[in-house]
Amino acid sequence: MIIDARQLPADFRLEADIAIIGAGPAGITLAHELMGSGLTVLLLEAGGKSPETTRLDSYHGDVLDLGRHPPISLYRVRGLGGTSTRWGGRCIPFDPIDLEARPHIRYSGWPLDYDELKPWYGRAMAYCEAGPFRFRAAEALGTSCDPMVPNLAGDDVAADALERFSPPTDFGKRYRRAFARSNEVALVLSANCTGLTMAPNGQGVEGLNFASDPDHRFTVKATRYVLAAGALETARLMLAAKAGNDLVGRFYMCHIEGKAAVAHFKPGTKVAFQYERDSDGIYVRRHFSIPAEIQRKRALTNVIMRFEPPVIADPCHGDPVLSAMWLSRTFLKPEYERKMASFGYRGTEAGGRRTLIAHHVRNVALGAPSLARFGMDWTFRHVLAARKLPYVAVRGKNGAFTLDYNAEQVPNPHSRVTLGGENDGYGLPRLVVDWRACAQDIDSIVAAHALLAEQLEASGNGTLEVDESAIREGYNATGGHHIGTARMAGDAGSGVVDRHCRVFGVDNLFVTGSAVFATSSYANPTLTLVALAARLAEHLRTTAETAIPEVAGMVEAAE
Repeated sequence: MIIDARQLPADFRLEADIAIIGAGPAGITLAHELMGSGLTVLLLEAGGKSPETTRLDSYHGDVLDLGRHPPISLYRVRGLGGTSTRWGGRCIPFDPIDLEARPHIRYSGWPLDYDELKPWYGRAMAYCEAGPFRFRAAEALGTSCDPMVPNLAGDDVAADALERFSPPTDFGKRYRRAFARSNEVALVLSANCTGLTMAPNGQGVEGLNFASDPDHRFTVKATRYVLAAGALETARLMLAAKAGNDLVGRFYMCHIEGKAAVAHFKPGTKVAFQYERDSDGIYVRRHFSIPAEIQRKRALTNVIMRFEPPVIADPCHGDPVLSAMWLSRTFLKPEYERKMASFGYRGTEAGGRRTLIAHHVRNVALGAPSLARFGMDWTFRHVLAARKLPYVAVRGKNGAFTLDYNAEQVPNPHSRVTLGGENDGYGLPRLVVDWRACAQDIDSIVAAHALLAEQLEASGNGTLEVDESAIREGYNATGGHHIGTARMAGDAGSGVVDRHCRVFGVDNLFVTGSAVFATSSYANPTLTLVALAARLAEHLRTTAETAIPEVAGMVEAAE
């Protein structure tokens, strides 16, 4: 059943066994997994069937360091499907070491081990339509596949790890029909949560307050409540309600990313830098990684490096495709558009913007035939294809290959989100983001590049030119990866939720999504948060005490 909260009578009350706030990948997975459980579920989404990324007054807030962290409204989406309506589809699981308590990383360690999480990755792969759980080149591409780089000598850097790609799946479009047919799950759109009503002793949630617009309010009553609204919005709701302990909003992490290296190979060296397809037709791509034993030995965080296009804004790359992208920006998701101005290029000083544009136009004019071929290929493999070619893969000038990095961030209690002094149109305080990286984060990235440089040179096939200053001065927080604001831990002194995602000290409040990650890994969060949402669904099923017969009777007035 799907209803629009704008059609509910004023001050109406909806009731169910479980109320889930947020219909992004986490909330949709959780609600979908609860179908057939005998429990009635309300899945409440602030937006409508179509995504909204503009005029989102509620999502604006203050960022103390806009040079490192983008505005918090930039990557958040209100609407059915949440950020899955905008993601690029990259699916990567955490590594086992990411869940370990590592002596060299303070505050590391999850209250569940990898063997407990891994079975749920199978469910997550299905939800994301990312194919089998195969994240090594030999598994996905066959044992006879060419190496990423020939003769890469040494054990400090591996080159057989893969990232897999969803079509990408828009969770709203993919699973909306199932909700429309369900008599147990009611998907309620245009439902902006304006607050949690806590019990006087703070040990339970008594209800939720919602508004379809600032003047049209309603309430929700459930036995158990789940916040699946993203790490930022979840923290805001909890902080405003004083739900949970004083660690809510702390340990805020993003992945650290940047471009700082260029690889040069001998002529004729075959390098696997393109997107490839496995036997199931799934796009995959390889990357360099640091094995767990080397991370432990050298006290490193988890860092990967992969071949990416050169800095698009710099016309010196000479590539007509990249220049056309810079000029038009029509192919770019917000994350990639921000990267054009973020990584290593600030070259508008000499000659100004007109000169910059002229150089890009020249690249396009000189490379018009190859640009036309690319346009046709891109149209068939990305625009028209159901399973889309994820992004552009090109060599740099003179056969050089630019590398970017994605790195784990050390959990830091001083990196946090708090409430500001200004309220939005619904009366909720706006967020203030104080994102901080630390020396260990940056030192690990520098060390990972040094290890790769050593192995490339030892291979005899190439060298890696590393700009250490670009790492130390040019790193950024990945804009759409908000992590850790309600972290999972073994006790309330170390985190906000327990191993089953229940908020410490609040009997009927749960959190799912990347907010509960105790550490960030380097991996994009979607696959893991979907796995955790499916795991939480099983816990809610097996611990249910009562069930309201059917949700239809609770929303009769909305029909």
